[in-house]
Amino acid sequence: MAITLKQVKKLEKFKVTERHQILSIALSLMDVKSKIIMRICKLLLLTPVFASLAYFEGWSLLPILLVAGLLYPLLTAPIEIAFGKKYFDEAIQLFEKQPLG
Repeated sequence: MAITLKQVKKLEKFKVTERHQILSIALSLMDVKSKIIMRICKLLLLTPVFASLAYFEGWSLLPILLVAGLLYPLLTAPIEIAFGKKYFDEAIQLFEKQPLG
């Protein structure tokens, strides 16, 4: 399972920003059922993390929220990549048809 877009073979020839644009296109191509399943998976992954934050109070919560906010994309990106993978070919074609600029 790819943890970052850099590990996806089909996207090796693209720059970092282009990879993210292709992932965005791939996710937009997903059918509604797949989008719902992906969001449920993300919710199941993130619920325990954010529920555990309820035990902290006052100023001690601030650095923990900062860390949780920074970890959010690291936790959810592999799920988005896994669900968007089957749409990468079509997303690459659509990306390459886009006008530059």
